[in-house]
Amino acid sequence: SIAIVPKANLISKVKQQGKSIQYHGQSDKETGRELYEYFCECIRSKLLEMQCEIRSEELPKWYTRRRDYLSELDLEQKRQRQKHSKTDDNKQSSPTPDIPPQDIFRDGSKYSSWDENGFPMKDANGKELSKAATKKLKKIYDAHCKRHDKWKEQKKNNDDDSKSTNGDQNKDKTTGETGDNLAVKPPQPPPPMQWEGSLDPEFCHVVAGSFGKRQGLEFVSDMGPFVHSFQV
Repeated sequence: SIAIVPKANLISKVKQQGKSIQYHGQSDKETGRELYEYFCECIRSKLLEMQCEIRSEELPKWYTRRRDYLSELDLEQKRQRQKHSKTDDNKQSSPTPDIPPQDIFRDGSKYSSWDENGFPMKDANGKELSKAATKKLKKIYDAHCKRHDKWKEQKKNNDDDSKSTNGDQNKDKTTGETGDNLAVKPPQPPPPMQWEGSLDPEFCHVVAGSFGKRQGLEFVSDMGPFVHSFQV
C-alpha cells in the first residue's frame, strides 16, 4: 500500500531551535493543489502501467487516450512558449510597425532632446549624440519608417475590403451558417480518470489525503529516528 499525505511543514524551515517554523518557500494554495493532484495522478499512472506489464494486460483505453491527449497538450504548450519567447525577443529588438516613427525614440530614460521628427539629439545626460550613435539610430529610424508606411497601406486595403465585403458571403451555401459557426471546434477534453475500475487494490492500494484539510494520520517513533509506524 501507498499512503500519500500532503503536509506543508515538509518544506518549512525550523527557526529558533525548533520554537518556530517558516513557510516562505511555500506555493499558493491553488498551485499547491494542482501540483498535489498531478503528483497523485503520476503515482497511480506508474502503478497502472506496472500492473498491466506484470499481468501482460493492455492499458485501459481511457488511460491511453488521456495520456496521448496530455502529451500532445504539453507539446503544444511548449510550442506556444517558444513562439511567445521569439515574439518577445522581436519586440525587444524592434518596435511594432503600427507605432509612428516620431514615437519610437520617445524614451526619457535614454534621450532628453528630439527634433521635429522625433529623432533623438541628446542623451539622457544632455550630451550631444556621437556620430556613430546617430548613424545607428538613423538606420533604425529609416527602416521603421518603411515598415510603418507598409503597415498603413496594408491597413487601408484591409479596411476597404471589409467595407466592400457582403456579410452574406460568410454564410455556407448549403447550411446557411456563418463562418463563425463553421469554425473548427476545440478538441474535446480527455476522458475522466477511472482509477477505481482499473487499478487493482490487490496489486497496490493507494490512499491519498485530501488537500487543504487536516489528515487523520499519526506518526509514532519509539525505536530510533528511522523507524515509524502509523495508522490511517
